[in-house]
Amino acid sequence: MKSFILVAIICMISLFSMNASAQKVGVVDGQKVLDSYSEYASATTKMNGIIKLWQDTLGMMNKAAQEKYDSYQKIKETMSKDALAKAEEDLRKMQVEIQNYNDAKSNQQNGEIVKIRKDIMAPIVEKVKNAINTVAKKKKLDIILDKGNVAFVGEDVKDISSEVSDSLKK
Repeated sequence: MKSFILVAIICMISLFSMNASAQKVGVVDGQKVLDSYSEYASATTKMNGIIKLWQDTLGMMNKAAQEKYDSYQKIKETMSKDALAKAEEDLRKMQVEIQNYNDAKSNQQNGEIVKIRKDIMAPIVEKVKNAINTVAKKKKLDIILDKGNVAFVGEDVKDISSEVSDSLKK
């Protein structure tokens, strides 16, 4: 009988400890929050404009290279060996310039797109994080997960997406 009471007391203490240390979890639909945030839409438009400018420049470079190649193809039979070698070298240089331009702008490791994205998006990400922190503290939540990266969300988990969006609009 004593051991039964001892086991019952240990179980009660364990349950009490688990409840006392249970963390309150919330989720936020990050994409939904961003989609409703006007500064994000403006930043996305600005980034798309910059990328479009780069693509247009790349298109013009490719068009010029293609025109030079077509011209070369038409007259290569009549060119001297020196002129032929120079024309081929010019075409190679143009291709290298095109590749270098494209790489300098769009390389995902160290291209200008990385810097532009950081400059434009970093302040927005910081504002969203601050809004999430503010709402989480107000709701006394210990952990916030991105809803898009969670396989299951139970009923006891609070979705704070709307509150975060509202906080960003202030």
